[in-house]
Amino acid sequence: MSILVKPKNFEAEVLRAETPVLVDFFGEHCLPCLLLRPILLALGEELAGRLKICMFNTDRERRESDEDYEEKFKTIAEYGVMHLPTLLLFIDGELKRRFIGLQSGEELLAAFAEEGLALEAHVIDKVEKEDEGKV
Repeated sequence: MSILVKPKNFEAEVLRAETPVLVDFFGEHCLPCLLLRPILLALGEELAGRLKICMFNTDRERRESDEDYEEKFKTIAEYGVMHLPTLLLFIDGELKRRFIGLQSGEELLAAFAEEGLALEAHVIDKVEKEDEGKV
């Protein structure tokens, strides 16, 4: 499961979250972003309650006002997002890791382990299967 975040709920969903949070800054027309999505969904499903997956759409949405888009742009700039996809790992409201570009599930799991997030073998197996399907 993933949660769509915007500037209005970023603080509540990400910075004040009780669990670690991985934020995916993506674009709807970004091919690497689309390839990464199944991996993130598998991670979110398997690590529910231990890791929250949030999605931040960097594109201007159809009904988005200029003011809302300006707030979105401020959030993008605040975290230095210059390439898509960019994944940011927050633990206790603090930015711990940045991933730029398409990442394999294996790379993400290794980074999570380095940050002290315990993972079971079945989680690794499921994410590796998602990796195989993205080629």
